[in-house]
Amino acid sequence: MAVLFLFAASGGRAPSHALQAFPRVTLWAWESRQDLREIAPETYAVAYLAETIFITDHVAASARKQSLWVPANTRLIAVVRIEAPSSHAKLAAPGVAQKVATLIVEWTHKQQVSGLQIDFDATKSQRSFYRDLIEETRRRMPQGMPLSITALASWCTQSSWLQGLPVDEAVPMLFRMGPDVRQPKEAGWNFQALENACKTSVGVSMDEPWPAIAPHQRIYVFHPRGWNPVALENLEKLITP
Repeated sequence: MAVLFLFAASGGRAPSHALQAFPRVTLWAWESRQDLREIAPETYAVAYLAETIFITDHVAASARKQSLWVPANTRLIAVVRIEAPSSHAKLAAPGVAQKVATLIVEWTHKQQVSGLQIDFDATKSQRSFYRDLIEETRRRMPQGMPLSITALASWCTQSSWLQGLPVDEAVPMLFRMGPDVRQPKEAGWNFQALENACKTSVGVSMDEPWPAIAPHQRIYVFHPRGWNPVALENLEKLITP
């Protein structure tokens, strides 16, 4: 299994030391059949959806079901998605953060996995739990392995609750995740991240215009229909000057 890493725009902060060994571009490989055996591992990393954790009055996990193929030396980032409906997720119950962190960290022992990414659209009332979860996950991870999180764009446009989190990056998700009535943007549109954790990378999609991206920034790329040779060829045109 593997995940592909992409680049992002924003000013002035170099990627963390833990991520410097990774390719600049990472491909997100979500829950669909993904054949990435032809990618160049020196050009692309792969961030694959490894597991979804559901939190209600108990914690349940569902591992990836679809096949994922990558070259043997591809750097992989295991992505763990958290679903916690605010109406009935009992995040304050004793031991929940510890139990979820245990499930997440299990992926650090999988073959070829070189990093972790947590994907959780935490509401304002859930952020205290999320901070505890991130700190607990970091404590349990192998020393030197990078920890990434995805971030809503709104988390990044002001000094926010992300300050001080023990993460190597927070990746702003600069594309829609469902029906959206916003006006479409032109390629090269400006996104100004003010939160330091959000300045080194961006998350973009192949079916939407990309923002301006600084040369030092890392890029995560999503494809809504799964990666294929044509999509990879189109991506190559976007990232090659």
